[in-house]
Amino acid sequence: MARPVVVLLDPHHPYAGRFSAIADRRWGLDTVCLWSRTTAWDRALATDYLDRSDAVVAHYSLPLDSIEAAAVALGRRHEVVGVLPHFEDSLEAAVTVAETLGVAWADPTDLRRFRNKSGLKAHLRAVPGGPRINATAAVRTRQEIRAARETGPFERFVLKPNDGMSNSRIGFFDGDVTDEQLDTYLASSGGGLLAMEEFLDGAEYCVNGQVDEHGVVTTLSVYRTHHTAANGRTQLAERFELLRHDSPLFDRLATYASDVLTAARLRRSPFHMEVMVDDDGPCLIEVGARLGGVSMAFDVGVVHGGAVDAFELAVQHYLGRPSERPLQPDWAAYDARALRIVCGISDEDVRAASWDGIREVEAMPEFVHWVSRPRAGQRVRPTRDLATSPWQVTIAAASTEQADAAEARVRALVGWNRATVDRSKVGLKAHATVVRAGHRLRLVPGAVRTRPVPLPTTVPVDMTGRAARLPSTNDSRGAGTC
Repeated sequence: MARPVVVLLDPHHPYAGRFSAIADRRWGLDTVCLWSRTTAWDRALATDYLDRSDAVVAHYSLPLDSIEAAAVALGRRHEVVGVLPHFEDSLEAAVTVAETLGVAWADPTDLRRFRNKSGLKAHLRAVPGGPRINATAAVRTRQEIRAARETGPFERFVLKPNDGMSNSRIGFFDGDVTDEQLDTYLASSGGGLLAMEEFLDGAEYCVNGQVDEHGVVTTLSVYRTHHTAANGRTQLAERFELLRHDSPLFDRLATYASDVLTAARLRRSPFHMEVMVDDDGPCLIEVGARLGGVSMAFDVGVVHGGAVDAFELAVQHYLGRPSERPLQPDWAAYDARALRIVCGISDEDVRAASWDGIREVEAMPEFVHWVSRPRAGQRVRPTRDLATSPWQVTIAAASTEQADAAEARVRALVGWNRATVDRSKVGLKAHATVVRAGHRLRLVPGAVRTRPVPLPTTVPVDMTGRAARLPSTNDSRGAGTC
């Protein structure tokens, strides 16, 4: 008899593999993968993030214009007990699938608000006695931006995609911004709805943790974000430095995060929050109902000495499973090391035929893991956001001074195209095993896999237009079996 399944959407990221393995190992659940984008499937063909491939029983295509109907068809083939949103851009579709199948982990309206930056902040500002929130407006055109400036505190302001991620396509503007500058940004922004936000000037922090079924918020790590200027960007992240738990600022940020998430009514979800601290205290930049990126979710286990697994904690709450042990972070272990994530910065647009310093970095006593390990043949682009950082690595030392020295050594060691290389041979090591944030990935160029099987979308609907919930037949593992 087929086992119950969890669902992953577009699992082209290592977090997806970790979720699938935990669901299999801890609760005996198989995995079904839904693919909404051809690009995501193609990326998965090149790099297999699902380290327990025998637990993946089917791949299906997911038409974004008929998600509910496809979810009903999925429910007829499999007993779906949970949907696991492993990545920011999979959240909204995951919520729709989970709601249709009756396995949503929190109120779908509250969850969808986390993919609407301006809408979420408007909701938070409207909560009586709620947390401090800066001014925002939803805009699309230069005229709407100009109108918002006339009615709100936008002498200095930020523009970003309303559903954006990875700090990409962000523009910073001041009082003398010209129409030409706005038009240039709008032409590069993708053409969708934008969040216009009052500029905040202060120190930036990342707060990561978990919300339980009662709305109790537990902060598990806090990082200080350090910025540099490069490639026309003045707020480019170059490292994330762990903030000690015994710092008064840690408690202040944890309290603020709890206030925000309580006002947002989040339940049974991990969270990643970016907060600015200025003379008036903490203020929300943005928040995701997901695990922290840039390996911060992996690092929860590192900094707490294995006492907490952020992935297992998240899956447990997504599925609504009882905990076998109380959540007990190891704050002594957390404060014992100065940990930081170091981000490479490039001002070139080249193909990296060769890399220097990789093995030397891995031999350093401060090395923890690669977040993104450089590889021969990689395209290096000018760094304008986290997605275009050429490499990222986590290091840890006994003190801040030792971590500073280790970071300087990493930056001096890692480089590309320093030696003459036969470029025709680039890529010969494509079958090597690499390490990314503690997760072993198998590079399988040219791997042959059955493409996702379409799910039928001609199913009954009720009078509201929502796809009707049909009983699960649980009759097979479904077409598209791996």
